[in-house]
Amino acid sequence: MARPSYISNSSVNQVAQKAIVFLALSWIISSSIYYGLNYMYMRSYGGNSGAQINHVIRTQYDAYIFGASRASHHYDPSIIEGKLGLSCFNAGDDGKNATYQFGILQMLLKKHTPKLIIYEIGDLTPSLDGGTIDLYPYYYNDPDIRRILIVRDKWAKVKFTFPLYAYNRKIFNVSKGYLKSSPPFRTGYRPIPGVMHPGEVQRIAASAKSISTSELVDSHAVSSLCSFANICRDRGIDLIFSYSPSYVPSKPIGMDVIHSIAMDYNIPVMLYGETPQFSYKPQLFKDAGHLNDNGAMLFTDVFADSLAVVLR
Repeated sequence: MARPSYISNSSVNQVAQKAIVFLALSWIISSSIYYGLNYMYMRSYGGNSGAQINHVIRTQYDAYIFGASRASHHYDPSIIEGKLGLSCFNAGDDGKNATYQFGILQMLLKKHTPKLIIYEIGDLTPSLDGGTIDLYPYYYNDPDIRRILIVRDKWAKVKFTFPLYAYNRKIFNVSKGYLKSSPPFRTGYRPIPGVMHPGEVQRIAASAKSISTSELVDSHAVSSLCSFANICRDRGIDLIFSYSPSYVPSKPIGMDVIHSIAMDYNIPVMLYGETPQFSYKPQLFKDAGHLNDNGAMLFTDVFADSLAVVLR
């Protein structure tokens, strides 16, 4: 007769105790590393560590530019300052969606209320969802950021049980950014030198001359854009929706949604995605989606003149 197999209570207790010890040690190690990284991050203000956010939320400008890469590379604040007489900073950053923008705005408004925000629309696609990772370091000390991240990810509370998660994939960059003490970009604007590669120009010429705008929008990003518009209205901030030029004439993803929000909150919409002055001008672009430095200066000059009229 075979001997019955079983697991004794003592064996279960031993396994449970080892698991608890392992989790406790993991939490202690995670917390220790987190506090070191957090110390460095919160004292960094530039470079590519993500700490440029610290500069944005702790400064006081009359106007800010929000948006993803097209905001970061297309708007020169010095030109806007000269045309409008308002101090201006470009808070745009590559690969960031509307949820990220809303988080930055909420942190900024805790210390300062600007007069004007220029919002480069075009960040409503799910492909930019990963940009919210740069909000992670503020999860523990800012309840607004904590709410944003919990809404976007039902597992956020579990993930952030281990503090080191706040610096997920940032350990090296944070350390490097602190040790090198990289200054923030002076005006936030990041010009791109160079022109489009002839091969890219030829490929676009050989293909259909249109860019599809049928991509689905991210519902969380749409909600964040609505909240962004609402808080600007409540705080008396002039909000402008803008869409800068593309090499191939285009409109932003979710244009119907954007127009609806603009109408609800009485927001001017300035569209340059189909402007002949820029379309199919390879000397003004670095790639199909981004102006080069010469194109950005020309666009900002045109934009600032029109903006001055809109704000009268």
